[in-house]
Parts: sequence; structure tokens; C-alpha cells
Amino acid sequence: MKLSRITVTTLCFLLAFSGFGCAQNDTLQKKYGADASYFIALNALRENNTSQAIRCLKDAAKKGSPLISRKAMEKLTEVGSIQERTASCRQLYKTFSDESSLLRYAKELYNQKEYYSVISKTDSINCRNSENELVYYRFLSMLKKNDSRLKKELRTWISDRPYTSWHSKFYVEFKKIEGSYSDSLAEFRWLVYNKDFAAATEKINSVLELKANRKPIVFSDTGKALLYGTKDFQSAATFMDSLCKTSPENCRFYCNFYAGRFYEKNGDTAKSLERFTAAMEQAESDALRDNALWYILNTSLKDSAQDAYDSLSLHLDNLKDKEYYNDFFDTLSVRLISTQKWDLYKKTTDLIWNKASPEVCSKFSYITARLIQTGFIKNAAAGEASEYLRKALNSGSDLYYKILAIEKLGLTDKDIEKEFCSIGNRIEITADTEKENLLYGYADFGLAEYINDDYQEYRENISTECAKKIAQFLSKCGTEDEKFLTQSIRIASRRVFNSEKNPDKELLSLAFPQNYRETVHKTCDFFEQPEYILYALIRSESFFDSKVISHAGAVGLTQLMESTAGDIAKKLKLTEYDLTDTDTNIMFGSFYLEELTRRLDGSIILAVFSYNGGISRVRSWVKSAAMEFGMKKVPHDLFLEALPYTETREYGRKVLSASGMYGWLYYDLSPSDIAKEILK
Repeated sequence: MKLSRITVTTLCFLLAFSGFGCAQNDTLQKKYGADASYFIALNALRENNTSQAIRCLKDAAKKGSPLISRKAMEKLTEVGSIQERTASCRQLYKTFSDESSLLRYAKELYNQKEYYSVISKTDSINCRNSENELVYYRFLSMLKKNDSRLKKELRTWISDRPYTSWHSKFYVEFKKIEGSYSDSLAEFRWLVYNKDFAAATEKINSVLELKANRKPIVFSDTGKALLYGTKDFQSAATFMDSLCKTSPENCRFYCNFYAGRFYEKNGDTAKSLERFTAAMEQAESDALRDNALWYILNTSLKDSAQDAYDSLSLHLDNLKDKEYYNDFFDTLSVRLISTQKWDLYKKTTDLIWNKASPEVCSKFSYITARLIQTGFIKNAAAGEASEYLRKALNSGSDLYYKILAIEKLGLTDKDIEKEFCSIGNRIEITADTEKENLLYGYADFGLAEYINDDYQEYRENISTECAKKIAQFLSKCGTEDEKFLTQSIRIASRRVFNSEKNPDKELLSLAFPQNYRETVHKTCDFFEQPEYILYALIRSESFFDSKVISHAGAVGLTQLMESTAGDIAKKLKLTEYDLTDTDTNIMFGSFYLEELTRRLDGSIILAVFSYNGGISRVRSWVKSAAMEFGMKKVPHDLFLEALPYTETREYGRKVLSASGMYGWLYYDLSPSDIAKEILK
């Protein structure tokens, strides 16, 4: 029987653990004082008791702590009659006088068709940097009242800022009212935003002939329109070069950057590198600089791995956001392996140590160690492989290479626990007691539906201890409403890999939960399959979201296509089945993985690759890898690194990592033994 929302949230309120949801109302009121009125009000709203909710919200607004007071005042703008909501909006803006409160006020006034009031209240905002939604309501009101200032302000909004859904919505509303829009820039930017690039290219000359339109963001859209709207890349490159000679200095980054893209697509590596280098030097932010440098490195890699290494040597100190380059290093790794540049691989590992992201450094260190151990890298010093393996333990948020390094180093159980409880990157978090108390209050009063949004807004000020406790609460609520379980896993997972302190087993178990335990146990027992493998597959495929459907049409917890499910049903002699049923989905996924394992001579890792990429491809890759490595049977950890599909490589890493964690957390198994079992 499907439970109603009220039933589910009531059950959440009654949950008893760690002090959440188990206290009586008088205890909660004593604990939270005047702030309790806010949480009581939210429960009243859930029960459609608006009058009680308003009374409690007013009490919380008047007597509550600063954050609760504001939250209560904001909630008051959403309940009651039109007059009550308007008065609440007015009071909120009077009290705080910031854009967030003004936006609520403006929206309420607009909905009441008080257009002149919206205009007057928003006269002081700056459309260059105010919230786009607020500007949208101001401009809609000006449009309704034919305000003569609209066109001038609108031009600034369109020409100076990144285009958003609010710009697009206003353009559509403008055309509805006015019938047409004579401003070529407005139409051009709308076309680019909506990916009608061919039509946008037709507008470029008319847009850029006006000096007022020559702004950085317009040049960016010009490059984007040509990139996707034409196939004559030589002409596009020449055009961007010509623009660079006459454009304002702050626009030249985009002229050179897109000229580089066009020369690259036209096969002129020398000119593309020249333009990307010029763009990097003209970049006015670290993000733009990283963007240009990323293309320099990838363009060099298209010529050869050695060229990429040389370029990396020249520019390595210019990497700002190290994680931004992770995909480049992944491609570089595959290229070095596929071209058998073993010594260059080792040189790259030494070059990038502590210069690339921890995840990349760990990966290159592990692979270098394995190339030494397997004899591909000659003349390595004694003990050098072990040194690289120990470096691989410093893996940041990457669990995969840590597990493999643990296995190769033969660490003790004590050392393994130390390594597992030190995964992730340590970041600085300044906890805010008021924000944490808000989240605790939601949990204590059974208000699970409010937690995730506020946690996402305030997470930079939420300690890991608080995050863990609300994740525990959401996990309990997830037994009746799956969305809370998904929220719990995501909150815990992000804290495992990015927190101010090392994760403990409690947090790890929240990030790697054993949901659908009974079904998983029965299924694995029937197919003689390790439970930790199936849990890892479900987590990797769907994050335990049974309702998820991929863009390709894969369904449910184990993400099976209908065609695959049909074949499985025939083999299981089932004439009727429902892939959205969790028990069925888990059984089918487990059967499919077991069948693939059997067809691939008992290799779990090859079965995992096949689950993602298809068994025919995997068999073809096995043959290709044997040729690349010059050996009959390539070790499966090195085989993974040579796979041509990024998605399949990453999928294999995810499943093995999660298997190691599940085995260690719940089955008292060493991740070393699990890695050996999966990779054999």
C-alpha cells in the first residue's frame, strides 16, 4: 500500500534514534525555546491548519533566533490571504532590505498586477549584478506599463551578463506582448541560448556592426554560434582573427580562444596552439586561463604523448583548478599506455607529483608501480615500485587506487582501517550553530522534507557531525519514502570525500548503505554471488534510486534496458515481469551479472565491464590489449587503464571501490582480498 505524504512524514517524526524524532513536544519546546514555534508551524501547515501555522510563525518571527525569525517571516509570505501575504512581504523587506526579501515582495506585487509598485520598489537595483529573477519581474512590469526606461536597461542586461532562463523567458514574453523584437542582439542571444546556432550565425554581422554590442559575453556567444552553426572552420577562424584586430582588449580572449578552436577543427595544430596560448595570456580570470590551457594540453596530445609531456612541462605551474584537468590526465594515461610509452609514463608521474590533483597523482603513481612490477619499465631502482604504491595511497577522493595500492602493499588490518578512515580531501568548514540548529530542528520535529534544500544552501557552514546526524535521520525516513534515502546517501557521500575531518565508520555506512537487504541476500544466495558485489553494482548504477530511468532508457536499481530484461525473462522462464518492481529489478540485474561472469570464464571485472559496455566490445578489447601490451593475458588492473571508453573505465573503478568498502564495512573482509577476487 502506498503511504500518503502525511503518513510518511509522521513516521519520520516518530523515528527514535540519536535523540531525533523521539522527544515529546514539551521536551522539544524546552530544547528549542521560541524557535520551536517555527517547526510546530511547519507541522501545522502539513496538516492544513493554516490559522495555527500563522500564529506560530508570527511568534517565531518575533521571538526566535535571527535565522529562525527570518525563516518564519519568509514562510509567512507564502500563507494566508492576499492581504496577509502582501503585508508579510512588506514587513520582510522592511526588516531586511536585501534583494532576497525584495524578490519575494516584487513577485507578490506582480502576481497582484501591482506593476507600478514593482517598478518603484525595484528602481534602486542594478541590472548588471542583481538577481536575474528580480530583474525579470522588474522588466515584465515595465513592459506592462510601457516604461520608457525599459529598452536602455534591457540592453545592459542582455549585453553584459551570461544568458539565463530568465533572459529567455523575458524575450518570449516581450514577443507575446509586442509582437516582434527589433533588437538583433536580443534575438541573437536568445537563438544561441536555445541552440539554434545556424540561425544565430546569420545575425552575427548585424550584431557586431554596432559598437555598443562589442562586449566579452557577446564575443563568447559569437564563437559558440560559429562553432556549432557552421562547418567552414577555416572561414570561421579567419573571421575570429579579423575580429581580434579590431575588438576591445577585454574581448580578445574569446577571439583568440575560438580562433584556436576553429584552427584545431581544421587540422592546423600550430595555429590553434598559437591562438590558445594568446588566449591564456589574455584571460582575465583563473577559470578562463584554465580553459585555454586545457585546450593547449589536449591539442598537444592529439599530435603525440611526447608533445603533451613537453607542453605539460612548460605549463604545469599554471594549473589553477587542478581537478579541472583530471579528464586530460585520464586521456593522457590511456594514450601513453596504448602507445607503450612506459618510460615516459614514469617521467610524467614524477613531473606531476603534487602539481596535479591528488586523484591524478595517485592514479599515475599506482600505474607506474605496476608497470615496474610487470617489467614494462626497465632499470627501476630496488624498492621503487613500493615507493610509488605508497604515494598512491594519498588518493584524495579516489578510493579505487587506494584499495589497489593496499592490496599490492599487503597492509595489515590496522593499517587498512587507517587508510579507509582517511579517504577524501580535508577542507576548512566554519560551522554556524544557528544553521545547524535549524537542521537539527527539522529532524527533531520530523520535518524531513525541509532538510535537503536548506542543507545544500548552508553546507559550507555545516559540520560533518551535523551532516552525519541529519543523514542518519533521512536514512531512517527513507524506509518509507525513497527520496529521503537518496538524499541521505548523497549528503553522506560528499562528506566522506570532502570534510574537515576523517570520516568514521558511521558516516561510511551511510554513504554505502545496505538497502533492500532481504532481497539482496535472497538473490545472492540463489545465484551464489557475493552480496558486496551486488550492493556495489546497485550503488554505482542508481544510487539506490529505484525510480531512476536513464536517458538511454535503462530502468531502476540495476539500470537494465527493456531489451536486456526481455532476454533475461526468457532465460528465467518468466512470461510476465515488471522491471520497476525492486525485487524483480535486483534479481534480473544479479542474474545478468552472474551470467556475464560465467561467459567470461569467471572474471568478475570483465563481467562488470560487459555490464556497462557490452560483452562483444569487452572481448574485442581483451584482444586489442594483448597486442598493445605484447602479452597473452594482460593483468586486469592494467587492462582497465587501456579501455577506450571513459565511461567503462570509470564504471569498473566505481564497482570495485564500492565492493571493497561494502566487504570491509559489513562482511569483515579485507579490501585486498576483494580486489584480488574481482581482478583475478
